[in-house]
Amino acid sequence: MADIDDQEDQEGFDGSADANGSQVPPGPRNVIIEKIETGFGFNVRGQVTEGGQMKSINGELYAPLQHVSAVLKGGAAEKAGIIVGDRILAV
Repeated sequence: MADIDDQEDQEGFDGSADANGSQVPPGPRNVIIEKIETGFGFNVRGQVTEGGQMKSINGELYAPLQHVSAVLKGGAAEKAGIIVGDRILAV
């Protein structure tokens, strides 16, 4: 599997699947993660300070974003369809 930076550069890359394994259309989507005993089940990484190079995601430009760096197998995030590399636009 390509690492996260490679995924950003691939034209039309999506790679997301919902909890049933169905492909999710590219572009932003709303996801509700319900916390369970083990927490939310994912880790986040990204730029903390303002500025930085704009990123193209599916043809639209975004400021540097937080992204999902790990997902706990069987955790709340995985059940909600979150995968490593997903970008967080808003909370």
